[in-house]
Amino acid sequence: MKKILLCALVLLSGCVTREYLQAQDECSPYAYRQFPPNTIQVYVPRTTAIRVPTGGSKCESRTEDNRVKTKCEPEWRTEYRSYQSLELVDTNAEPRDAVMRSCARQLCVQRFGNADCKAPGT
Repeated sequence: MKKILLCALVLLSGCVTREYLQAQDECSPYAYRQFPPNTIQVYVPRTTAIRVPTGGSKCESRTEDNRVKTKCEPEWRTEYRSYQSLELVDTNAEPRDAVMRSCARQLCVQRFGNADCKAPGT
């Protein structure tokens, strides 16, 4: 699961090669030994959007069969509410990821001559 999440984050950060991901996988045990998961519970500030009625209404009238029909709907506005969310946070995630990136880049330079593991001519 951790490898999948890590790969997804790397893929989202830019176009990476399969070779870079392989180098990162090779570096993963070293990084996890150096910075093992240290999860703690912390309150994290969050915001949620909710729709609330304004008290006003929006009406539309039309004529049908010589009668005026009016249809009204309440008007809404968006309010943002802050709340605290108790979440698990891995305090070692950032330094572990930095070690993993550094290690992977070093392997790429050794193997391909560049930090992205891109084969020459691609």
